[in-house]
Amino acid sequence: MSHETVPVTDWETVHEYLTIRRVRERQDLQRVIPVGEIDLCTAPILREALADADVVPNLVVDLSQVDFLALIGVQVLQAARTRRTTANQRLVLTAPTAAAQRVLSLTDAAAELEIYLSTRSALSALSPVRS
Repeated sequence: MSHETVPVTDWETVHEYLTIRRVRERQDLQRVIPVGEIDLCTAPILREALADADVVPNLVVDLSQVDFLALIGVQVLQAARTRRTTANQRLVLTAPTAAAQRVLSLTDAAAELEIYLSTRSALSALSPVRS
């Protein structure tokens, strides 16, 4: 058995307008990558992916490939953050596209969600604590 050091997509769901990949970066960190549009039709797919990721303490939602983000998508992200905060877990958003950033700003969600401009900075902020 070899030890793999490269993150591997361990789960993917494909919908006509949205694909979501879930990648295990480390034992304590998972990245959810939605690709496409998050709207009334596809928000339940995102909700399910975020709920499935509740087993890890740190979750990065990479918004770099989101073409459209509706209010329902913002509500899904806010609910996931609330659920994870209650469970002493962390959720951060990273690299939102201009379209996603605009909706996050207009809804004031940007003020309550932890957002990083790059995936690298988010992963660095979520580095495991070394004793």
